[in-house]
Amino acid sequence: MTTSAHSDSWFTRRIMRLTRFERRLMNSPRHARHTERTALALLEHVSLPPQPRCLEIGCGQGVVTRLLAERYGARVVASDYDPAQVSLARERLAGLDGPVEFRVVDARAMPFDDAEFDAVFSFGVLHHIPGGWREAVAEIARVLKPGGWFVFTDLVVSPRAGRLMGRLLRRLGPLDEATLLACLAQNGLGLNHYAPGQDESLAVLGLMSYCVAVAQRSI
Repeated sequence: MTTSAHSDSWFTRRIMRLTRFERRLMNSPRHARHTERTALALLEHVSLPPQPRCLEIGCGQGVVTRLLAERYGARVVASDYDPAQVSLARERLAGLDGPVEFRVVDARAMPFDDAEFDAVFSFGVLHHIPGGWREAVAEIARVLKPGGWFVFTDLVVSPRAGRLMGRLLRRLGPLDEATLLACLAQNGLGLNHYAPGQDESLAVLGLMSYCVAVAQRSI
């Protein structure tokens, strides 16, 4: 279990929490529908055991947690770095049957045992962890059981923008596609599915692209 703490700058803490605009977008009914459709499509590439133990990182309004609990009978930990989002998920899932635990968690140092989860879900989270997303990937691999699944979507920097940002913002360690895929492999997460996402509105001025993916921890 990882217990190390991070001493982050104001800038890092600001990026790791949603802005007012992002909060309005991420908590909207439209985004909830898009998230559910995406999760269902990705789950077609996953084989979960009965009553799986699952972790959602960046639970937002709790869309994926609800889906896992209602359709898959999962025991879910819904976590987020932002306490306000954890409170919102708890409120919106108040009537949900089944075991759901709500936690404020830093994905770079998660308070869970090794090999605790059958699957970890992360929708649009890694790019919000400047300079620390590699630590988050390592933690995800650590808490997954052998053969467990990492299901995720994210915004990745385009190769051209990555070269520019790498020079200007080297300390932030921007999330570019090549480095992300290498990091997954280094942590024993074999890629089963990787594709461009279908919501182009999430790309930012051509500098970033939206990806959807499934990886499996090596047995």
